[in-house]
Amino acid sequence: MNLSKALRNIPFSILILIFILSTLDSHCQDKKRVDSILNSIPKQHDTLKIESYRQLNMEYIYVDPKISKPYLDKAIALAKQYNVKDQIAQTTNDLGVYYAIISDFENSIKTIDIAIELQRELNDSASIAEALNNKGIILDDLGNFDDAIATHIEALKIKEAIKSEPWNIAYSYYNIGYSYNSISNFEMSNTYLEKAKAIFSTLTNYEEEINATNSLIANNLKHSKQYEKAIAMYKEIIPQYKAMNYNNDLAGAYNSLGQIYMETDSISKAKKLFEKSLDISKNYEQKALVALNLSELGNVELRLNNNKKALLYYEEALTIDKETQAKDNIKNDYLDISKAQAKLGNYEKAYENHLSFFELHDELLNTENIERINELEIQYQTEKKEKELIIKENEIKLLEERKKKAENEKLFLIISLIGALSLAIAIVYGLRQRMKRNKIEREKLDNDLAFKEKELTTHALHLAHKNEVLLDLKSQLKELKSNSPNSRSYQKVINTINLDINNDNNWEQFRNYFEDVHRDFNSKVKRSYPEVSNNDLRLMSLLKMNLSSKEIANILNISIEGVKKARYRLRKKLNLSTEESLQELVIEL
Repeated sequence: MNLSKALRNIPFSILILIFILSTLDSHCQDKKRVDSILNSIPKQHDTLKIESYRQLNMEYIYVDPKISKPYLDKAIALAKQYNVKDQIAQTTNDLGVYYAIISDFENSIKTIDIAIELQRELNDSASIAEALNNKGIILDDLGNFDDAIATHIEALKIKEAIKSEPWNIAYSYYNIGYSYNSISNFEMSNTYLEKAKAIFSTLTNYEEEINATNSLIANNLKHSKQYEKAIAMYKEIIPQYKAMNYNNDLAGAYNSLGQIYMETDSISKAKKLFEKSLDISKNYEQKALVALNLSELGNVELRLNNNKKALLYYEEALTIDKETQAKDNIKNDYLDISKAQAKLGNYEKAYENHLSFFELHDELLNTENIERINELEIQYQTEKKEKELIIKENEIKLLEERKKKAENEKLFLIISLIGALSLAIAIVYGLRQRMKRNKIEREKLDNDLAFKEKELTTHALHLAHKNEVLLDLKSQLKELKSNSPNSRSYQKVINTINLDINNDNNWEQFRNYFEDVHRDFNSKVKRSYPEVSNNDLRLMSLLKMNLSSKEIANILNISIEGVKKARYRLRKKLNLSTEESLQELVIEL
């Protein structure tokens, strides 16, 4: 799977949003219940009428937002008319959810922030946690992954502090699992999702939540290329979404299944599923999913060499993603447009869109964001363990106090025992704290090294891919130049590409990344093999990373045959026999 595909997340926000408003036992529209609520409204007063309109909004919002909105507007108006502060806060939160459903993410964030402030004034911790859940989901859709994880962890801390019900804790585990899915950390995502599923499975009437969790686990399986398991899970989930009339969720499942068939070269099946998803998404105004469907249909047409049609799909997707400000999807749209333009022979436009892709990719996945996410996870786990230790210590103290009251005749002995026990606790606590700090430091060092290794590999593949694309463009431009009377324009673009390919800053940046991960490698090579040149060192660095000959050729700007010759010359300098492996020698250094 290429980088753009690995980073592309399908829109599971609709699946999570079914957890947000938990005032009703069911979120699926029921005509009898709707009729009952409508008939009771004329007899109701004040807050009861507000709650009835909120319930009507909930009955329709996931089925057809156009029908739900008038009911929500009436609830908001009545809450303000009667100045019921808690209902003003709740209906404001409901409005933020409505904006999210129709993919108006900017207004959704602003509205939910207002709801949070109102709830803070009321000191309503449970509602604050609920609104933070909503905000985290929208931040994820906007591509602000580190802020999304921070917001979900903040919500989880509040729930743990007020000892929320298990189902509510499970929702937070689900949300965090979703956010880790968004940054392609599928292992961490499944860790939280399995926690959520374990809780839901112990509860009655939580089949919908289990389905949503299974759907996201299936998405992780898809990205991990466990296609058969993923397909089986989606085929179980889709009939249930149809039965529940969860149209947006159904569209998301069709889109995910279509992506798997694209990966397995079942193009006609994939196209039908994307078209089904698009029809549903357009009908229910789910803009984010509409854009993704268009992009996937563009991929289908590009695979079938219908390049003009593919470009139209990609450009339409980009327009919608810019409206919803979904940065991660905008980034992928630029890459898709670049591919289509290159296939159509519009190389200058292809180059411009490719640069836009790399610019946005670096912005979304910069070092600070990834480090912040790692720190948040460590901080949360550390604080949780410290709270557990404090609770245990308090329990011990309480037992000692009861014992002291029950055995007054042995007061002196009890005081001595309490002192000894307190000292032991202090020593044990001190040792545990030291061990905990050491563990956290080791984990941080391991995380830092893992991140640097990932960053090095990403940079190398990025450099190889960039040079491959640029060399391909350059080759095609030279061919066009030779057959064109206006060769100066082509030469200008070729010169620009040459400058980019031969930019020493690219190699200097790679060398810095490499030395951060393999600190003593260059010095070891120089000590053991003084005759090795700087060019040999470059080749050995790339061999150390276990890159392919094609990737090495692209990075060094030489042919694959040139790589073979360079390896042969290096073997001679290192005095290797034909039985000895150059690759193994370099990796072991």
